[in-house]
Amino acid sequence: MSLASRLLTALLGLGLIWYFWPFGGSAEVVTPVSPPDRPLFTKPATPVPQAAAPKPAASQPAASQTAQAPKDPAPKTQLLAREKADAQRLAALTTETVPKPVLKPKLFYRVVVRDGGTLETGGTVITLDGISARSADAKCKDVKGRTWSCGARARTALMLRIHGRAVSCKVPVSGKQKKLTARCSVGGADLSTWMVSQGWAKPAAQAEPKLAAAADKARKKKIGLWR
Repeated sequence: MSLASRLLTALLGLGLIWYFWPFGGSAEVVTPVSPPDRPLFTKPATPVPQAAAPKPAASQPAASQTAQAPKDPAPKTQLLAREKADAQRLAALTTETVPKPVLKPKLFYRVVVRDGGTLETGGTVITLDGISARSADAKCKDVKGRTWSCGARARTALMLRIHGRAVSCKVPVSGKQKKLTARCSVGGADLSTWMVSQGWAKPAAQAEPKLAAAADKARKKKIGLWR
């Protein structure tokens, strides 16, 4: 038998032994373990450099921010409203705490007329209330431009109206004053109203409507100071 035939016979015998021989003695099936998803041995990860954070923008100066900030008018409005309320409250308190003086008619004798709106008696100077009169030496011009002594004429008119009679004036009850402003009358007629109606005096800035109406009539008649 040749060498090739002997080798073929040996291999065939080994194959039969392998096929019929019971290896392991167990029917368990061994499940192969799948390899891990990642390699067992890896290089250490290289850290990724992070991008530098952007620098914050330089803050504007405080003065610029103040200039750009919108102004809020609310505090100023509230302050004005509070001041107005305080002023009104103070005025109300003043009105309540300072009572008006009680007036009482008083007769004055031997009255001297100083001008068209001022009387003097017993060392007391009385200014007729509600009117604005010229001084005794005042000069006026008529519609034609001629100068005349309107102050002396107004004084004379008031003297003739009183004509030596007692003058009744409403003055404060308590105390004796050397100078006062009062409404006075002669024979029941108010001197302030009479002087305005005759054109010898003008109503004061805050006089009652009655005096304003009397002055309007005198101006239309062109009498007294309106000549």
